[in-house]
Amino acid sequence: MILPGRAASQSDLAVLKSEAEAQAESQLLYDYLTRIARDYLDQREREIAAISTPAQAEARKRLIRERILALLGPLPKKTDLKAQVTGRLEREGYTVENVVYQSQPGFYVTANLYIPAAGKKPFPAVLGTCGHTNNGKAAAIYQTLWISLAKMGFVVLSFDPPGQGERMMYWNADLGEPLPPGTTTDHSLSGIQCMLTGTGEATYFIWDMIRSLDYLLSRPEVDPQRVAVTGNSGGGTQTAYIAALDDRLTAAVPSCYMTAWRRLWETIGPQDAEQNILPFIGSGLDFGDFAIAFAPRPFLMNLAIQDFFSILGARETYAEVKRIYELYGAGDKFAKFEADDQHGYSRPRREACMGWLGKYMLGLDGPQKEPELTTEWERNLWASPTGQVLTSYRDAQTVASLNAAYAQKIMPAPGLPNSVESLERWREELLGKVRKLTGFERFTTPLNLQNRGSIWRPGMSIELITYDPEPGITLPALFFRPDSVRRELPAVLYAADWSKSEDAAGDIAALAAGGRPVLAPDVRGKGEGARLSGKSGPFQDWLSRDWALALMAFHVNKSLVGMRAVDLVRSLDALAELCGDRKSGMTVLAKGSAGVPALHAAALDNRISSVIIEGGLASWKAVVEAKYHRGQLDNAVLGALAQYDLPLLASALAPRTLVLSNTSDPMGHVLPLEQAALEYQAAAHCYKILNRSQNLRFAIRQEGLEVLRAYSNALSE
Repeated sequence: MILPGRAASQSDLAVLKSEAEAQAESQLLYDYLTRIARDYLDQREREIAAISTPAQAEARKRLIRERILALLGPLPKKTDLKAQVTGRLEREGYTVENVVYQSQPGFYVTANLYIPAAGKKPFPAVLGTCGHTNNGKAAAIYQTLWISLAKMGFVVLSFDPPGQGERMMYWNADLGEPLPPGTTTDHSLSGIQCMLTGTGEATYFIWDMIRSLDYLLSRPEVDPQRVAVTGNSGGGTQTAYIAALDDRLTAAVPSCYMTAWRRLWETIGPQDAEQNILPFIGSGLDFGDFAIAFAPRPFLMNLAIQDFFSILGARETYAEVKRIYELYGAGDKFAKFEADDQHGYSRPRREACMGWLGKYMLGLDGPQKEPELTTEWERNLWASPTGQVLTSYRDAQTVASLNAAYAQKIMPAPGLPNSVESLERWREELLGKVRKLTGFERFTTPLNLQNRGSIWRPGMSIELITYDPEPGITLPALFFRPDSVRRELPAVLYAADWSKSEDAAGDIAALAAGGRPVLAPDVRGKGEGARLSGKSGPFQDWLSRDWALALMAFHVNKSLVGMRAVDLVRSLDALAELCGDRKSGMTVLAKGSAGVPALHAAALDNRISSVIIEGGLASWKAVVEAKYHRGQLDNAVLGALAQYDLPLLASALAPRTLVLSNTSDPMGHVLPLEQAALEYQAAAHCYKILNRSQNLRFAIRQEGLEVLRAYSNALSE
């Protein structure tokens, strides 16, 4: 028990004092999502185990492809590739052509085509996909395999994926380097924008591969009946994707990628954006489905025993898929190769690939040995004039610009109501879409509210409490109880940007000193519920404090926005229980990243009489249209922009008071009042219908201005 009069430090405000409880709380959201994921994966395993005939396997293959294509969103129409050979290198035993083509208008793909110097035409061909190297196709480790395959008699087309090599999507010409740095950050920055439109970064990678195959098959040197694909790491991802989706391929060798989601989940977790087709697990899919979809064509899992992609998961997937191949009488066409080394397309795996492709595409027996060879200087392999498409071609597009154009096509016209009656119908229809997209659920289970201690401060006590918004989730919270409660004033639910204790001595204390009871919870994944992220550096700086948890939620048909909205709605139940019988309503004051879930909670629960969002995001449309955005993953809802945006959601609050203060752009910069108001014209229209235009307010809170002065009216309503 804390003695009266003792000042409360930051550590005093921790609700869970024991190390064991604190550790459990930090893992709570992970454990919750893990249980859901295991249920999906268990169900899938039962479905795969029930396959006992080739006909059932064929049905599974059709289902896999249908589900993956549905998750990718609509693929673009095929247009003229406008392919150009921009350079040629004559080398001993092979030739390299530097090639550029457009997988979509203005979406330039830079590539190298390796052609054998001798042999019988047409040659078998290989599509070479690249892992996460800054220099993409020019990485020596990849050049080595492509040259070796060319010397064996294969035509090889190796191309730069988006965000690598000559295709940096965030190239800064002044610096002569990408900003932000890192290929995975590049992929994920635009990947978040794609999530909002219901597509994905993988959609653009896959379309590049489909069009690259089109180009490869257009070459007279290539035998269209003998075309394989291989790649390592991120290139292994791409290999698995295209193997599941394109029947033109006759063999596949993904390297350092294949594992099992159950093992990936419990080790390194979801990786960057293009490695996540969402919601994959929630759609009943796993790694093995990529290979099952390819059956009974030759498929080699190229593995590293010391890889961070779990070798245990790879072996489990191998056993699962091997049985499916055996149903076709093609058990010999599915195999795995393991080298006792670390992640990368090392020589043992390169030679394993050469042997596999040699066997099934050239009819060669026995192992193949890599020859001694010399790789090219990166600049020799440039297909674009400057070595970057964004500085070489005036009409060059990026993933972000293409996604923004797609967003314009899918964003619905507001279709705003024009009467009080039509407003009510419109509101219910909108909220139905919100519930579905966010995964929001209404819980009435016992809160199990527990007092964990209290702290005295002049004029108030701070009660340390926990409660359960839904089974399996416990939230720590602070309840500020004034010594003299003014019952005519609304109680306040304070949604912190990150932690309930960060403003305990500031705005929260001021509200309580003014006679208002205040409940400040740590919603799931924040504050005491936060865990140490496996990602650091640019990932945390630009994307999210915990990239993996947000992606895990999406994988199982959940969202942080929806789950945190649940937490805030159930916090209203806790606040009502703590305050007892009150005639006044409840006010929500949300800061920063809490703004988006708070807006959703307020739209879905009309017990909230007024809402103040300070420093909240203006709109998802602004995120999609911005070149740069920061910390927006937690605010994302998959496919939301095809149904609604934040200003439209704000309309559902009418006629209740909504104060939008310090409304921010996607980088967190405060917008001028006029621009913020312009963003929320749809909401203003609905407030006007109800003759409550004065209840929608825009404000700039200057630094140092007391909360009671900044929002005096809203805090009294």
